[in-house]
Amino acid sequence: MPRTTPKPVLLLLSLPLLLSACAAPAAPPGAQLSASTPHGYVAGAQENPEPQAGLLTLNAGTGEGQLLSLLTEEASDAGTYGPVTAAQVDGRYALLTTAAGVQVFDTGAWTVDHGEHRHYYSAPPGPVGTLAVPDAGAVAGDGKSIAVFSPSGGYASVYRHKDLDAGSVAEAFRITTSPHSGMVVPYAGHFIASVAGSSAGSSAGDPAAAGGVEVRDASDAVVLGRQDCAGLAGHAYVRAGVVFACADGALLVTGDDGAFAAEKIPYPDGGAGLPPATSLGHRPGSNELAGPAGGSGIWHLDVAKRTWTYLPTPVPAVAAAAVGDGKRVLAAGVDGSVLALNTATGGVTARAALLAPAFARHPQLRIDTSRAYVSEPARSRVHEIDYADGLRIARTFDVPAADFLLETGL
Repeated sequence: MPRTTPKPVLLLLSLPLLLSACAAPAAPPGAQLSASTPHGYVAGAQENPEPQAGLLTLNAGTGEGQLLSLLTEEASDAGTYGPVTAAQVDGRYALLTTAAGVQVFDTGAWTVDHGEHRHYYSAPPGPVGTLAVPDAGAVAGDGKSIAVFSPSGGYASVYRHKDLDAGSVAEAFRITTSPHSGMVVPYAGHFIASVAGSSAGSSAGDPAAAGGVEVRDASDAVVLGRQDCAGLAGHAYVRAGVVFACADGALLVTGDDGAFAAEKIPYPDGGAGLPPATSLGHRPGSNELAGPAGGSGIWHLDVAKRTWTYLPTPVPAVAAAAVGDGKRVLAAGVDGSVLALNTATGGVTARAALLAPAFARHPQLRIDTSRAYVSEPARSRVHEIDYADGLRIARTFDVPAADFLLETGL
């Protein structure tokens, strides 16, 4: 089936142009820094007036990737990495978990947020190298550091963006806990490390689950002691801090000038017998999260208000993400439908029969400030949806494979 691109949509492709009065053209690669160097300068990069947004799609079995520009629709080869079990973006870098470790691919596009304004950069994309961590598990990054956790080793190897920028994949240091199914999350110049819960039932092939977190500094010293989070299942960066999914709700960790605090956000009525959210989908930079609640609905978390809301769905949801506008959550259902739900009333405000009703791999949702992208692995497609216009399909892209979907350049 051919890719469709309605012409009126072309006027809507660009994300809002957040121009800064202090922005200036980047100096040419290799130029020496001086007093006249433009604010926000990055060596070897071109500064642009708008985000250089793109889609990175991957074949899970072969690791073959494609990078597609959302501005020009030009596609380029993104390398082949062997079987990929997980994929995520941290700033300019895509991090692909394989048997050999975490493969790093420079997407060639990224955004630097200075609070009151942003800078948008581009550079030639290409592979950087492998973060060779034995038994690589959870990967987390905050745009400055990347931590790769080894469940069997009980530690996380930390890598610095500035080293990757220079082409080095050398480990900077380690954060050490104990062998368990855990994670280490870089945040505010520190590292939030999971700690094992009960070791009951654990073995060499079944490590203990994480039961809480503590905050460490770069020397591996504890600066905030253990904060309980039974059933820790994932994390998300939000404006307020870092949120961890727990069996009884969420744990929010915040930091201010080296001082850290943690706050529990419990499910209402103890969860009312509903399954907890084990994934937290959202628009990057927002304060709202969402995740499937078993087969009956979706949990929505407004971090700013410290409140959870249960949103029932007409069909079980296999993926969900909050738009972050205080109005809606998007979800993909088992029947191939895409849903928009009102976060205040819980009602379904739009529903589109978009995906193949049977799929071996779940679709993935990526959301930015104006569009949502939904992968359809069964048909090797990605759908661009205008979520503010009744889930209107703006464009559909045929790609070599859509087992993994990442939005780049944000």
